[in-house]
Amino acid sequence: AKCLYKYNAEKDAEKNKVMKINEQWETLKEESHANIQSEKGILNRQIRSIQTEGHFGDIKENDSFRRFNYRTSEKVYKEFMLYAIGRNMNKYHRFLHDEI
Repeated sequence: AKCLYKYNAEKDAEKNKVMKINEQWETLKEESHANIQSEKGILNRQIRSIQTEGHFGDIKENDSFRRFNYRTSEKVYKEFMLYAIGRNMNKYHRFLHDEI
C-alpha cells in the first residue's frame, strides 16, 4: 500500500503488487561478485583502470575533445579513427624527437 500513490486497499485490490525473486539472477550476481573479489579479478580491475581511463581522461582534458561533430555511428567511428590516427602520429613525432 505504501508503494502506490493514492492507494486504497479496499477500492484498488487489483493493483496489488507481487514481488518475485529471480533465483538465476541471484546466482549469477553471487558468481560475478566472487569473480570480482578473486585475485585475478582484482588484478584485472587494477590493469583496466591504468590502461583505459587515463587515455580517455587525457583526450577529454588535454585535447578538449568532448563532443563528436556527427551523429550516425558510422560517422562517429570515422571521426574518432581520424582523431586516433592524428594522436598516434603526434606520439610518434614526439618519440622521434626524443621527447618520449
